[in-house]
Amino acid sequence: MSNLRTFRVYPWKGGLLTSAPQSLLPVDSCIQATNVEYITSGLKIKRLGTTRYNGTQSGGAGARTFTAIADFWRHGAALSPTQDFVAAVGTRTYKDDGDGTWDEINAAWGTDASLNTNITVAQGFAVFSNGVDAPRTWDQTTEAALGGTPPTFAYATYHLRRLFVAGIAATPSQVTFSAAGAIATWSGVDSGNLIFDEDDGDRVIGLSKPFHGRLFVFKGPTHGSIHELSGLSPSTFNRTKVVQGAPCVNNHTIITTPDDIYWMSRYGFHSLSLSQEFGDAREGFLSAPIQDGFNDTVAARRSQAVGFWHPTRNVVGWCCVDSGQTTNTEVWVYNYILKQWSRWAWSGFAAPSAMVALTPTTEVPRLYLGAGDGYLRAGDQTTLSDDNADTAYTATVQTPEYYDLGSGAGPDVEKQFVAITTYYKPKNAVFNLTLDVSIDGAAAVSYSISMNQNLTTTYDVTPIEGRGRSITLTYSQAGANRDMEIYGFEIHYVPGQNVSLERP
Repeated sequence: MSNLRTFRVYPWKGGLLTSAPQSLLPVDSCIQATNVEYITSGLKIKRLGTTRYNGTQSGGAGARTFTAIADFWRHGAALSPTQDFVAAVGTRTYKDDGDGTWDEINAAWGTDASLNTNITVAQGFAVFSNGVDAPRTWDQTTEAALGGTPPTFAYATYHLRRLFVAGIAATPSQVTFSAAGAIATWSGVDSGNLIFDEDDGDRVIGLSKPFHGRLFVFKGPTHGSIHELSGLSPSTFNRTKVVQGAPCVNNHTIITTPDDIYWMSRYGFHSLSLSQEFGDAREGFLSAPIQDGFNDTVAARRSQAVGFWHPTRNVVGWCCVDSGQTTNTEVWVYNYILKQWSRWAWSGFAAPSAMVALTPTTEVPRLYLGAGDGYLRAGDQTTLSDDNADTAYTATVQTPEYYDLGSGAGPDVEKQFVAITTYYKPKNAVFNLTLDVSIDGAAAVSYSISMNQNLTTTYDVTPIEGRGRSITLTYSQAGANRDMEIYGFEIHYVPGQNVSLERP
């Protein structure tokens, strides 16, 4: 074909971008990027799998939801620390010492199995709180009430050797702090409380972890404000409002990293970045590229969302309730190095709690997901299936709808599409990649591409047949424990007429 032309997207490095008309999107973007993540170069691979961490269910009948999980390290009097996972499941608290078996700490703490529990590691204790029941502590040996006269608080953070607590029903705009070095001391001149914009229509809804020597106090869920707490002692504590609006939906969506603080509001996902030049903070709206997807999360259940930071995968993520669901079955994942989004969907379970912790014995960071069925899931599994390799999940990437293919073949020009060349990394002879081709929005035609690892080349030419003005490509891998890694593609076509001869 002397008029054969090629439209090339190689490398295909763009991320998920859905909040704009498809014909106006960058050519290397995606309108779907489900169950994929981005390697450092920006290329797309299938996300890692999950498996059950514990062999038998935790919790009691009808109350098996992991409402909180935490990684608890304690040195005590030794240089070698002891690691335990701690969890709240229904109305019980548990510990695991790395053997995959949850042992009860307290068999009857909590009056409501549905409460959103918080676990804070402070001064050698795991502190359990839920805003309704008196807080409890565990020091890897003894379970007890938090000493002194603490308020009944929902969540806490450990800063300046003090326990800062909030979510107090009687004083919703108050943050209370213990004495330094004494989280069981709640009276005296070295303890106290701070009020943040009382009667502004909001409550203190969350606290960051210490960030560059400061705390950030989040108010919501109605109007929203963020306050910086600086200073080293009660006499020097200083409160400064740094953001107005973007109301945080709950404490578990606040993610503190060494370089930034992220949170989820009723409007989207946000970043709070410090500016060394001016010494202030500025709000960053992260979710504009995927805002329509965020809007599909169930507004009435955004208070159930939980966030996590995974340092070795360069991502922060939020487990959310998707449209039509009641539990956290989907995850919005942001790669902060590449500034790109993807969406994950768990198969076989939901995740009402999440943490990234060091894997026992290997001490490698791993994503852990507390589910509603009494099982903790360990992520980052190289077996690319969910839930003990029982459940396959589908990785999908989809191009925008291409109208303008260049070389004079603009949106008004019909094209005869003849072939698609796909560039990929060979994987295995039985790893077949599905390519769906849709022309002018018609029903897609499916093709299969073998990802044979024995091939000497890394591309496949797929003959197709179709005529139209636009084309969309969708690549997917649905097999259990089957991978994909796509580098790019070419669309081969012959330009036709630029005036339609068909009757409308």
